[in-house]
Amino acid sequence: MRTSRIIAAISASLVLLAGCSAPTKEHIKEPVEPVVNTVPSNLTITGEEMNANEWYHEMCDEISQFKSTCIVHTRITNQDVKKALAHLPSDHPEIFWLGKRYSAVTVTDGSKVELGFLDTLDVEEIPNMAAKLDEKVNEIVANAPSGSDYDKILYVHDYITDNTTYDYAGANADKAGLCHTTYGCLVDGSAVCEGYAESFTLIMNKLGIESGICTGSNHAWNYVKLDGKYYWVDTTWDDLDSLATGYQAEHIYFLVNSDMLLRSRNIDWTQGYFPECTSIDENYYVKNGAYFKTYDRDEVISYVESCSDKKHCEFMFADFASYKDALYDLFDDSKIYKASNIDPDTMKYFREDNMFAININF
Repeated sequence: MRTSRIIAAISASLVLLAGCSAPTKEHIKEPVEPVVNTVPSNLTITGEEMNANEWYHEMCDEISQFKSTCIVHTRITNQDVKKALAHLPSDHPEIFWLGKRYSAVTVTDGSKVELGFLDTLDVEEIPNMAAKLDEKVNEIVANAPSGSDYDKILYVHDYITDNTTYDYAGANADKAGLCHTTYGCLVDGSAVCEGYAESFTLIMNKLGIESGICTGSNHAWNYVKLDGKYYWVDTTWDDLDSLATGYQAEHIYFLVNSDMLLRSRNIDWTQGYFPECTSIDENYYVKNGAYFKTYDRDEVISYVESCSDKKHCEFMFADFASYKDALYDLFDDSKIYKASNIDPDTMKYFREDNMFAININF
């Protein structure tokens, strides 16, 4: 789920981990301009359509009571259940105990739905685990800032990235485990992308902020609504703690638009809802004066120096050409050392070619 990103991070960080105080041209891996992917035209079902089905709510109510057998008063098929389970995490991310098995058979007054639980769980312990998850979510919500929705969204993003370790073993396991769930992320502190994304939506729901989950390219992330506009958030790809010691979580995928997001992934045709995300008004870099429409060395150096009281500095460019110019000038030609707060012996950086972003650790 993060393989390509891991390789990019390692190859970039080698520039300043190789023992050279002044990086040279041969250390810079040529950035490749990303291709913007398209949204499939045959998305299967929207959230509104699914929520219009009474049987869907009947099934959700039964599952919420930890039942593996649900009776719904409508005749449905296995395909209907498949669509429902694909949409369920956006509506009920607190349901962490379901496995991949399901079936629907016709009965006298509707359908009987059989659902499998995660093989790793003790069924009798599920109610206690659900209570523990609820307690953790309430604790996180209680500590949320009382200010704007932007502040709350940023708080949740940073909480998840700062308190979760990406579970590589779980990602490669033959069977799905808790690392794919909100319980794994918020209680165990170890998750893969589904756990990150479902946890973000769960807490957003509790804070009364609209959010949901999107999937594609074997990955999961979120959309969120802020001041009447939709944005994308990817907490998994903003969590660098597992990639290299010393790197802090970043905000490259915090409140981005679709053009930016689709440089790095495709959308599953089974995805139920893909909101129109066209704005970057609330983007982290835009709001913090770290979004540069062109590369101006003095302007970027000045910004890096303004981050002296922090452990790292992150910034983004509006286009690939400006980003490429910055990479070669700052790191190939060592102009980054013009910044008064940069120490050649300790400075490390990470770059994200798809997003035209650079993160420097002092």
